[in-house]
This record gives sequence, structure tokens and C-alpha cells, in this order.
Amino acid sequence: MQGLKVYQTQDTNNEFASLIKQDLDQRSATESAIINGIISRIDEKIILVDVGLKSEGIIQKSELSIDEIENLKIGQSLEVYVERLESKQGEVILSRDKAKRIKSWNRIQEAFDKQTKVTGAIRSVVKGGFACEIFGIQAFIPSSQLSDAQIKNPHEYLNKPLEFLIIKIDTVRMNVIASRRAILEQSKNQSKDEVLSKYKVGDIVKGKIKAIQSYGAFVSIETIDCLLHTSEISHLKVSSPEDLFSVGEEISAKIIEIDSEQKRMSLSIKALTPDPYIGIENKFKVGEVYDGKVTKLTDWGAFIDLSDGVVGLIHSSEIKHLHKSVNPKTVFKVGDTLKAKLKELDTEKRKINLSYKDTLPNPIDEFKNKYPIGTVLDAKIVNKKEFGLFLNTGDSEIDIFVHYKQLDYSESSEALNNYKKGDSIKVKIIDIKDDKVNGSIRALLEDPFDIFKDKKKGDIVTCKIAEIMDNFIKVNIGEKRFQVVIKKTELAIEKQDQRTNRFAVGDAIDAIIIDLDHKTRKVSLSVKKLEEKQQKEMIKKYKNVDSGAALADILGPALKAEKTEKKKTSKKKETKEKSE
Repeated sequence: MQGLKVYQTQDTNNEFASLIKQDLDQRSATESAIINGIISRIDEKIILVDVGLKSEGIIQKSELSIDEIENLKIGQSLEVYVERLESKQGEVILSRDKAKRIKSWNRIQEAFDKQTKVTGAIRSVVKGGFACEIFGIQAFIPSSQLSDAQIKNPHEYLNKPLEFLIIKIDTVRMNVIASRRAILEQSKNQSKDEVLSKYKVGDIVKGKIKAIQSYGAFVSIETIDCLLHTSEISHLKVSSPEDLFSVGEEISAKIIEIDSEQKRMSLSIKALTPDPYIGIENKFKVGEVYDGKVTKLTDWGAFIDLSDGVVGLIHSSEIKHLHKSVNPKTVFKVGDTLKAKLKELDTEKRKINLSYKDTLPNPIDEFKNKYPIGTVLDAKIVNKKEFGLFLNTGDSEIDIFVHYKQLDYSESSEALNNYKKGDSIKVKIIDIKDDKVNGSIRALLEDPFDIFKDKKKGDIVTCKIAEIMDNFIKVNIGEKRFQVVIKKTELAIEKQDQRTNRFAVGDAIDAIIIDLDHKTRKVSLSVKKLEEKQQKEMIKKYKNVDSGAALADILGPALKAEKTEKKKTSKKKETKEKSE
């Protein structure tokens, strides 16, 4: 012990006491605090931890993971959360699980405040998004925040370590919302800055069409999607970019704008060529025929390059004569050279309309020359509809249409029953308008209306009753039986004599023409007006009779005699017609 000197002074005592106090302060526990304790005993279900209090604290073994339990040792330091300093049994209640959760929440809070990246793993797909574990805390990832592209298979992201940014937290409810998309966009923006630094306005670049919208196309230049607006595609008017481009197609364009803040570029194809519309009216004239090359085909038209970027459209209606619409793909292919007639040149709207059919012979002109109006020819029925017949001569693609009113003078659709497809008949051409030809069969028949050629209003005609109805009768006039309707009210002067059932089919009666229109082929007849006329004539004939005599006594026998005479004459005429 010689040589060892111990000096004990007031200062050294104070220093030692200070060190002991400091150690006790570090180990002393207060409720709702996280402290480091020392494992003092490990039992089957609990762990005793010394936290610097008069009694040891208790942790349920179930709060530890299997790995933690396997590695537990007496004397080991363990971070715990003090729930209660003294329970009813006088025990200190500790929680390892809450200590870990509070520590994890503090890490999440720090990551949110500093906007630093965190690593987590998606555990399941939930409504509206994904459940993700970050630092042992469950966070929610909205579907829109998992990726910057459409997610085809959500399950491919499960249980993989991914980086996220904490974008929202609720400390009270301990809710966490995170985003992977924010990190991807940050990365892209860094990459976009690098790409933008390579280019300047005026540079000519190559890219692939990534998407097509009604207002333009998006062209991919490295990692940047650049807009090629519809107005920058061509010097000509472009109605729809879909007609000109397809996704995946490679194009060349000029950069016309770089927006470093929004990290995007605008492109132009039309800027690569001079404006062909400057002085175009001096180069192309409406009505002239020009050579062109097919550059693009759609279902409704063909785009034709006339020269130096001047592109016109041949609409589907301008491809073939006699056809309102023809799919251009069945007639042309890209690269074909052809002749086209300039139909419209609108410099203001930058629109050029062309016609291919106008450069070809029109079958209707050939038909007009061979079969002018008035021609009678033989044709075969190629189609039959409820409104008429379609005929063809066999030497032309032009069909002749015969409306059912032109089949005969009855002008009834029932006349169609007399014809069938494949029949050969004679027809007269009565009209040719545009590419439509109208014919008539009845024009070759004798017109029953001709019986009225020399007739006029007030003339008397003899009719034969063809049909009797409640309110009218139908009568035939002449050998060709032109049919006229006589209304019930026009059948007699006296109302009781206006009954239609007093007549019989085949009876011959006389009637007076009360209306006759040769243009409309309309005739009105009246038996009543004829009787009124006859009465007036009788009265005039017998006006000098004695005043005391009754009019009926005077006119009765005379009218009866006249009717009897007319019936005899009518029967003789009918007998003569039958014998003939």
C-alpha cells in the first residue's frame, strides 16, 4: 500500500456526489417517458427491468419479437416506455412495444419535417390504395401515389422495399400518408433538367409519338414528353392528329419553346418547311387537274401531296362516280401517283379539296348519249322495292328507277305484284338528273284519261259502276276504264235516293262533269247536278202549262219517259260493247 496516497477533500466528495446524481437522473423514470433499463431477470412470461426505481419494472414477454427474445441477456440494456410508476400491486408497468412505436413515430415526424426519404414495404391492397409499413408504423399509400404510370398489376409491389416521402401526418390519430410517386417525379425532374440542358430553341430533334389527343400529339424526347400542337403539325388545316400519326411512329421536329420551370418543350413540324400557302393562288387554280402522290389514307379520305408540302384531301365522296362514299383504302395505297382535280382552295382556312372521280369518265354521260330522254329500251328487273323497280340494260352500271306510280295509270303500289326480279320489260326514259335515271312503263300504255281530251266541265258522261261503298261509289269511264269516285251526296237530289245500295255493280248511269283538271288528271262527277240540270230544262220546256196543274204531274211522266229512253240506249250500247 506504500506509495498509494489517497487525498480526500471537500471538492472530491462533491464531484463524486455529482456523478452519482447524474447517473441516477439518467436512470430515473417518469410516467409516459422512454428510458433505457437494465434486464435483471427473465421469466417464462415476463421480463424484469431495472429502471432506477425502488422496484423493478415489468414487461410482458409477448411484446418482444422472436428474434429479440432469443437474444435477451441479463444485464442487457433495453429501451422501454414507462406506462405507470406503480400499479395496484405496487409494480412498475413498462412497454417495449410502445417504446418502439413512439420512437418510430418520432422518426416519421422527423422525416416529414425534413422531407427525407424513408424505406417501407407494402403489405396489402386496400380500398383506394395500399397499406404500407414504415418504421413499424402502418401508412396509407393512395393508388395515385404509388407510381407515375398506370398500375397494371398492384400485387407486384407487395413486400418489396420501396422508397417513400411522408406527405401528410395526423399526430392525434397517428395517421400517415406517404407517396412513392413524389420520389419518382423528383428523380424525373432531375433527369429532365439534364435533358433540357442539352437543347436550345431552334434545334431539330427526333422522337417517337407517345400519345395522340384531339389538340395534338405528345412526342417523347429522352425522358421528356414534348407537345406537338395541332396548329404546329402542318401549314395546312389539320382536323385530327390521329389522321396523320400513329403511336410509336418516329418523327422529326423543331424545338420552338423550352420551359425550364415546367420542364417541358414544344415542337413544330411545320417550322421545318416554308409556308407553302404564300403565293399558292398563283400556282394552283380551281378546276385544273394536277399530279399528286398519296401520303396518307384514312377511312374517309386520301391525303395527296401536290408539291413542296402542299397537301390536299380527296374525300371518300370524290373517289368514284355513282358512289356517295368509298373507302380510299380499297382504291389507293400510300405512294400511288394519280391525277386529281382541284375543287376548292381556301387560303384562309388552309384547306385544299380535290376530286379523283372528276378526272375519270362519268358513266352517266355515256348513258345520256346512248339513251337520251324519250328512248324506249328493253331492261331487266335487278331489284324490287316497296316503292318501285330498279332496271338495268346490261351494258351500263346505271340503274333505271321506275316508281310504282309509273307502272300503270292506277298509280297504286299493288301494280308491283305484276312484276318480279329477273323479268325483262320495255321502259321509257323520262328523266335524267345528276346520276339518277327515271323510267316509266305506263308511258308506253294508252292513257285512260284520254277519254277526257275533248270533254269539258258540264259535259255528260256514261259510267259503269265498279264498286259500291257506304259513302261513295266507284265508276269506270271509257273502254280503258278510267276510275272516278262519286260521293254519296252527289248521287241524287232527294236524300232518300242517295243510298248507295240502290245501285248494283255493272249498272250504267249518267253523270255530269262538275270539275276537270287535265294537269292533275282529276275529274269530279255528279248525278245530282245532272238531275238538277234536267229539272231546269223541263221547267223551261213546260213553262206555259196551266197554273193549276201540279209540277210533279207535268214533269213526272216526262222525266220517266226520258229515263226509260236513256236506259234503252245504254243497254243497246252495252250489248254492242260485249259483242265487240
